[in-house]
Amino acid sequence: MSAKIDTVLAWLKWPVAIAAVLLLPGSLTALFLLLGRAAVTWQVSLPLLLGAGLYMGLWWLARRRPAFGSFFSTLAHELTHALFALLTLHRVTGLRATWSRGGSMTVEGRGNWLITIGPYFFPSVCLIPAVALALVPQDYLLWVNLLMGATLAWYVTSMWEQTHPEQSDLRKVGLPFACMFLPTANTMALGSAIGLSHSGLSGLAGFLAEVFAQTFGLFAQVMQ
Repeated sequence: MSAKIDTVLAWLKWPVAIAAVLLLPGSLTALFLLLGRAAVTWQVSLPLLLGAGLYMGLWWLARRRPAFGSFFSTLAHELTHALFALLTLHRVTGLRATWSRGGSMTVEGRGNWLITIGPYFFPSVCLIPAVALALVPQDYLLWVNLLMGATLAWYVTSMWEQTHPEQSDLRKVGLPFACMFLPTANTMALGSAIGLSHSGLSGLAGFLAEVFAQTFGLFAQVMQ
């Protein structure tokens, strides 16, 4: 079954890349509007900002000691590879993370581009606070949003450090594809996390609906 999924994903690779390019203006507009709403209701967004600020401070300090924390970033990276492997029905046969020499993840079968590029657009570290936002009592949402802010900042800084032309994963999927797909994928991941933190599931759904509304609106203007 995994081989069939790999074949379908291979067929979809470039259509997905083209769709991502077409969605980029709408997704950026939707993110800008979401940030504007979050700024107006800053009291609601404050825990998210505090969590992100706390992590950014720790990240700045850690940059003075490059080995500090690299194991955890590498582990999260490899676990995200493994997550997409499992989602596409591949058996994970090995996973390794080190403090200073990177990591690796192996699967049965040939794999696919979604497994390879997954860590560069999917904020897996945000999954725990994202699930908690839907489950924990209202009294604990402050702490969950602090955690969401910290994990979201972790995701952003990881993308900043790991996304570059020499990255072997990006070379494997092809730099043209990565350049077409990742800007939109990251914009939508960031907006989804902020929308979820700000207004729960309705905020997430609202952001995604805004992406498509803005995209269709832009196309309508172009076609006039």
